[in-house]
Amino acid sequence: MTTDTQLRARLTTAVVDTTVPPGLARAALAGGRRRRRRRAAAAVALTAAVVAGSALLLPGGGRSADGDRIAEPATVDATAALAWARSLPEGEAPALPFFGEGGLWSDGTRYDVPAEVDRTVAPRAVDGGWLVATGEGDRPTGLAVLAPDGSLRDLPVAPASYGAEAVEVSGDGRQVAFRDVVVDLTTMEWSTVPHAPDSEESGGYVTEVRMIGWTDSGLVYEGAPFEKGLGTTWELRDDGTAQPFREPRGAHVPDGSPADVAVGFDYAAVDSDTCVRSYVLDDLMWRERLPVACMGRYLGEALAVSPDRRWLLTDDLPEVWDLEEGRWGRVDMPAGVGKQQMDAQMGGVVWEGGDSFLLPVSDRWDPAVPIGRSYDHDVQVVRCTMSTGACERAGEEQHVTATTTMSGTTELRFARP
Repeated sequence: MTTDTQLRARLTTAVVDTTVPPGLARAALAGGRRRRRRRAAAAVALTAAVVAGSALLLPGGGRSADGDRIAEPATVDATAALAWARSLPEGEAPALPFFGEGGLWSDGTRYDVPAEVDRTVAPRAVDGGWLVATGEGDRPTGLAVLAPDGSLRDLPVAPASYGAEAVEVSGDGRQVAFRDVVVDLTTMEWSTVPHAPDSEESGGYVTEVRMIGWTDSGLVYEGAPFEKGLGTTWELRDDGTAQPFREPRGAHVPDGSPADVAVGFDYAAVDSDTCVRSYVLDDLMWRERLPVACMGRYLGEALAVSPDRRWLLTDDLPEVWDLEEGRWGRVDMPAGVGKQQMDAQMGGVVWEGGDSFLLPVSDRWDPAVPIGRSYDHDVQVVRCTMSTGACERAGEEQHVTATTTMSGTTELRFARP
């Protein structure tokens, strides 16, 4: 799920003369839900986010890509969805770590978690263990590396109070970038990225470093100079030099996607249709893959591009958009299950790696439980693979006690790889 800092940046983007990216409504609602009742300012931000989200939600339906049916969302009972998940063949445990029954699970093995770890923030695999949030007074205030033996190594710099999840991990798991710093996990030394903004250039807009992700050649982030709240995109390389480059006009890197892929959406080309352009980054130049391809329906939520840069997850599951061929692919999932589960947990689906994604399926996701209250539910993680179209159980079913806190809800979910 996206964080408040990303939410604020995207709301800033929404008021300038650019195409509003799909997914803003989900980001607004998810960011507000996780931190509701946190402080008066958070309540104001939540109100603004919900208003913005309501205005930007796109209508469902529309004629499908094959032109012979109407793509209406199906209504699926959550109990039936869990029964379907339980009926699938058994597969390997998730490759991504998560907080589940009795602790942290990684590759099918459970590890104990110290009490100071904040389980509302999903863990990330890094060199030496897992990157976790730590907290005081029921709020994430720091980051640490949790080792398999249960010990913690605190990072020397804390994230902003609203950005405990806004962390980008390098491909080798040895560096993490957040706020405006990069931390080397081997030495625990840190450095500030160039082009951090100063207050004089804000012009009334939110201006802050926004980490986008890592490529094979460096860290991609947004920094100064800013224009109407929109920053310049930079790539910081290992030798400390930073090179600027422009994102394709009208396109952006979707949250949770590789940093070297950008997607643009056009809702005006055809009535009740969304047309898509995709680009890959090659030596700081964006190369367009297909000139344009239309989905044959309105796109409601664009979620994330796969690590192999081919597939775009949307709320159209069981269909997934093929960015290379400009058509819909499909996995063997009953219609309506994916959207119902994603809506219930305000996200949840994440690419595991390659062309497979994970979706936690439960008969009870309850974000409305009052702070300090808990509820039990059973969660079966499902893995679906695009190259085969097949879905399977990803490891054993988890019996999870979810507790609502000031920071959010402790429930089984994954951070992106």
